[in-house]
Amino acid sequence: MSLFGKYMRGWTFRSSSPSLTEGDEIDVFVAESNSDEGHAYIGDTHLVIEGTGPETVEKRVRVRVTEFDDSTARGRGEFLEVVGESSYTE
Repeated sequence: MSLFGKYMRGWTFRSSSPSLTEGDEIDVFVAESNSDEGHAYIGDTHLVIEGTGPETVEKRVRVRVTEFDDSTARGRGEFLEVVGESSYTE
């Protein structure tokens, strides 16, 4: 194996549009919310989260993916629980 091959072994490139599967449980930050659903953005992927409200904005939440379309990088998820606070400090 070449020196370059040894250096690059194990490296992978990350996509700006991650693929999600129904049933996946992921942790995301809620970017915005209306009265009954929130929105999370993971790179170019947009996930609408049912069951969140304004109190979850800028909090890290656990979500179960309920549907996802790879071609549009859009999906829906079900709110499970708050798992963390904002990364912003005052």
